[in-house]
Parts: sequence; C-alpha cells; structure tokens
Amino acid sequence: MILFLKILGGLAAVGLGVFLGGSRYTQSQAEIEARMGLGKPRKAKRHFMWLDFVKAKDRASVRRRNRQHFKTAVGRKKEDPPR
Repeated sequence: MILFLKILGGLAAVGLGVFLGGSRYTQSQAEIEARMGLGKPRKAKRHFMWLDFVKAKDRASVRRRNRQHFKTAVGRKKEDPPR
C-alpha cells in the first residue's frame, strides 16, 4: 500500500512538472535581454576578518608547485664505495 502511494505520488509530481513546465515563452528575446540588463561584471569586495592572521600568506598553487613528492635516484651497487 505504501509503495503504491509512493509510485502514485511520483507520477503526480511528474505530471505536475510537465503541466507547469510545458508553457511557451510569452516574451520575445529582445524583451528578455532588456529586462536582464547589460550584465556588467562586478569586482569582488574584500572584507578583512580576524582569521586572516591565521591563514597562510602564499597561495595553495604556489605551495603545491614547490613541493617535491619523492626523489628519483639510481641506487648504488654494494661494491661501490660511499661518497
């Protein structure tokens, strides 16, 4: 019974979505663009927080670039003297 109600509710939700989403645009493309404006990009505001004292000074990309994961070196034979 519960499964039947879940299936029925899912079908009703899909039907409602098709009904509400199936309408056509009543505005022309020019009217839509006029309402949306020119779309000038804004510069992000920088806010000072006390946690900035704790943060690292370098960017993460700079720190990753400097890190070396492992060294690739050829191993020496046992009969070679140490240097």
